[in-house]
Amino acid sequence: MVPGYTIRQVAVNPGLVLAPMSGVTCTAFRQLIRELNPGAVGLLVSEFISVEGLTREGRRSLEMMRFAEMERPIGIQIFGYDIKRMRDAAVMVEQAGADVVDINCGCPAPKVVRRGGGCELMRQPLHLGAMLREVRTAVSIPLTIKMRSGWDDGSRNAPEIARIAELEGVEAVTVHGRTRAALYRGTADYEIVQRVVESVRIPVCGSGDVVDAASASERLGSGVVGLYVGRAAIHNPLVFTDIIEGRSPELKDRPDLMVKILLRYRDLLIEGGRPPLAMCGRLKQLASQMAKGCAWTKPFCRAQSLREQEEVLEKVVDGTFALAS
Repeated sequence: MVPGYTIRQVAVNPGLVLAPMSGVTCTAFRQLIRELNPGAVGLLVSEFISVEGLTREGRRSLEMMRFAEMERPIGIQIFGYDIKRMRDAAVMVEQAGADVVDINCGCPAPKVVRRGGGCELMRQPLHLGAMLREVRTAVSIPLTIKMRSGWDDGSRNAPEIARIAELEGVEAVTVHGRTRAALYRGTADYEIVQRVVESVRIPVCGSGDVVDAASASERLGSGVVGLYVGRAAIHNPLVFTDIIEGRSPELKDRPDLMVKILLRYRDLLIEGGRPPLAMCGRLKQLASQMAKGCAWTKPFCRAQSLREQEEVLEKVVDGTFALAS
């Protein structure tokens, strides 16, 4: 069992969070995860949104901030470098009705760090402190940050950044146990996550390599109050329930269930007004990971329309495609 925690008045119960993933955690995907894991997800977080786009009221940025009531509690994550725009974007997040505003201090993508955002903020603690101070004075909802262990093995400064964040009014921090240089290679280091836990009094969550009940149990041993689950939710959208119930993943043995998940995701994407081509792309993204190794995955991902995808799924249901190639 994973106990819950609170970020001021926001109850995160249980302490399992759908991690923000660029190009993945749109409102349709978040709703899908909430539906598939009743009572097993304590908090949903949006994909990160550029403060440049948001404060210029870009259509795509505003769309990314949209959420359904059933997603609550919901956190909206923003990223950028400019302090004024970060403050103004945080105000927009609050006005949109989000429960938590989260600042991304951990994205390793070159296009983000080159502009001073994401993990680059960990190399500029004075600038980050000033940014957090401005945001904290501008919004009344809980403020959190998500970061990495550091830029590289020579500058693993997550404990220092956490202390700065706490000093400036941040109410919870999440640490991905890899450096920016490591990207997603190797194993997440939860020793430094534990050092962050010991460095501050605010809630600390761990992120990285939480894929099933066994890994969740092991990583909770670092003293964190909660765990962020990212890529594992694409491989197994039922992962949160699996963790809570302590069961082994069995989705790959249930082609009928995988089909139902994809069809429900399709419906949520349609309800959200996604263009047909974009819907196809999102469905391919999920199928390529969730059904990896199944004989029907490649034909599904080669399909050029929703109808072609549905025809593949119909063959899965009637047994035309074997479970595995």
